[in-house]
Amino acid sequence: MNSRSSLVSGSVFALAACALWGAIFLVPTLLPEFSPLQITFGRFVLYGVVALCIFLPQATRLLPRLRKADVRHLIWLALTGNIIYFALVATSVQWIGMAITSLIVGLVPVMVPLLGRKTSGAVPLKSLLAPMALILAGIVLINVHALSGETGSSQQPGRYLLGVVMAVLAVICWSRYALDNTRYLAQSRFNGTQWSTLWGLAVGLISALLWAVLWLVSPGDAAPAIPAQRWQMFWLLNLAVAIFSSWLGNWMWNAASQRLPITLVGQLLVFETLFALAYHFIHVRRLPQLTELAPMLLILAGIAWSLQRFTQASKAGARA
Repeated sequence: MNSRSSLVSGSVFALAACALWGAIFLVPTLLPEFSPLQITFGRFVLYGVVALCIFLPQATRLLPRLRKADVRHLIWLALTGNIIYFALVATSVQWIGMAITSLIVGLVPVMVPLLGRKTSGAVPLKSLLAPMALILAGIVLINVHALSGETGSSQQPGRYLLGVVMAVLAVICWSRYALDNTRYLAQSRFNGTQWSTLWGLAVGLISALLWAVLWLVSPGDAAPAIPAQRWQMFWLLNLAVAIFSSWLGNWMWNAASQRLPITLVGQLLVFETLFALAYHFIHVRRLPQLTELAPMLLILAGIAWSLQRFTQASKAGARA
């Protein structure tokens, strides 16, 4: 596959993954009576079940190739890229709102290029400063209206501040995961589909163990009873997220990571924020206002500019 086709196909995979991942911001909003840990463990236990169904027919081929280093990386990536990250996001969404959380998590496209600027295939940081400035400005401006509307006197200052801290920690977790996963895939013996399946098994097992611990240490009467209908919604939503956002989204992200430089993958992560906001507008049944639409265009301009820089760098490398 040549560099141009890799750039196109990798970008398509990354956008599809972002479209699926953007939906996860809605789940804590739709399940307010469930704790962030319940939502996290429910989602990833089901992800593990889905991965197990895919794994069983190919177990005899995958297990002999699995090494201790693979297991260590799977555990590390499962924690940073899934369990800890989503628990932080779910808590932040329920405490400070979907718009502010997506704003803060939207800083990942700026953080990843900064952390990965010394890796192979990276465009010099000075070439990315202007596009990243556009993206950062757009991410900030896109939620100015929401920020001013969600930080009223009804917010508890301590709870709000802690929600912001959790969103920032989520940015750090996902940025670290994005770099480590891409680097390990580059020298792994598994393709993107196999790695996503093994990853799902690790996430599911860890989540099941942690949920069991949470159930054992939590007092039985600590939380109010939740109606059976809401539990049904809980499982249906988490099953949909497990199949589409977790397994399929991770598979698409792995496919993108194998085709694109680390820093370009990080730039494309901004579309997760755009998709999350689009789902938010659909959920509240309104169109974006002009003050929201203009920053979206600013973000798209920054992404287009970044893609141009990477294309130019690819052509220069080919000529060299």
